[in-house]
Amino acid sequence: MNVPTTIRESDGRKPELVNILHLPEPERRSWEARQIEAAGLPAGEYDDAAHDRFAAATPVMQATALRKAEIARYLTAGGASEGRGLTSELADQARAKFGVDGTGKMTLRRILRTVAGVDPVNFAPALLPSHSRMGKPPAEFSAEAWAYFLTTIRDAGPHFPLKQAWRDVRDVAARRGWAWPKYITVWRRWDAMPEAEKLAARHGTEEAIKRLAQPIRRDKTTIRSLEWVSLDGRTQDFWVDFGDGKPVRPVMLALIDVASNYVLGYELAASENAVATARLIRNVCREHSIFDRLYTDNGSAFAGHLVAGGADFKWRGKGAAKPGVKPLGVCYHLGIETKFAIPKNAKAKIAERTFATLSRVIDDRPEFRGAHAGHVPGATPGKSVQPVALAVALAVNGFTSSRLAA
Repeated sequence: MNVPTTIRESDGRKPELVNILHLPEPERRSWEARQIEAAGLPAGEYDDAAHDRFAAATPVMQATALRKAEIARYLTAGGASEGRGLTSELADQARAKFGVDGTGKMTLRRILRTVAGVDPVNFAPALLPSHSRMGKPPAEFSAEAWAYFLTTIRDAGPHFPLKQAWRDVRDVAARRGWAWPKYITVWRRWDAMPEAEKLAARHGTEEAIKRLAQPIRRDKTTIRSLEWVSLDGRTQDFWVDFGDGKPVRPVMLALIDVASNYVLGYELAASENAVATARLIRNVCREHSIFDRLYTDNGSAFAGHLVAGGADFKWRGKGAAKPGVKPLGVCYHLGIETKFAIPKNAKAKIAERTFATLSRVIDDRPEFRGAHAGHVPGATPGKSVQPVALAVALAVNGFTSSRLAA
């Protein structure tokens, strides 16, 4: 809000309006002194500290305070003070002079109470919007109470209400003599904490690091086809008859080209085993040529000697090695470099994410009606289960996998 005054040029030209906030500090003080003199009030003693706070305020806050100071001088000159002597006639006159904004009778009384005991020259600093909060000492916190609060949040669930944690501390603080302010004060301190500290308090340090870590984005434009191939196995959610009449949940072993997400080959087996895995690798190399590197996990079917024999296995070696001949695996013979994923890091494998897509488009297909096993690990077949023939499962898996990349 602008607070203009009229300044007449020395050469007698037309007066112009100037925003008081645009004047240098000495000129603004002179203007205030003239306003106080015009109102017939004693200026009083200048409060340097108060005016320093005023100078540090924002222009909007300063403009608001200057306007309120003019209203306070007008009312004081009219005989009102501390809310007394503010007649309806004086209030109406103030409203007519300064406008309806901020000139309600209750607002005028608050202005008068704020400047009670303040010299007129210091009205503007006293009427800053944040004056009631400036210089007020911060609420007192006991270090023990704050530590108890954070411990309560840490030990509770991640969605435990902050207000209930505040209540718990309040009850303990009353018995131990801790300084513990109102909930809104505690909430403001919590809200002002860095996000990392709040996450650590709620979920623990490890989870906070995981949530705040910047994910690594793979740039596949630098990877050639068959340079990296991902291997994994997944138990499917339907029952298959492998020829003996017994319903079995098959395991789909798949090799997926990392550069294109193309399913190079797959095999359905009654279980995840090294024989089927080695056969799958040989078949893919026969059809698409030998790939450079195999990326897989440390499952026994993939990390055993039949597949990875001869490779330096990062996660093997617990205990004393057994004596005897160690057979070389299919990857060694074909010249395929083997890399193993870090334990509990399934998201790093392309095959793992491909299986997530396959599970939605294969397991619930109409061809498997009556043979569906549900999506719960460890399910057992009931009497009503009708397992499909292995040929049907192979046909459905092959048809869907060949179109996954498209």
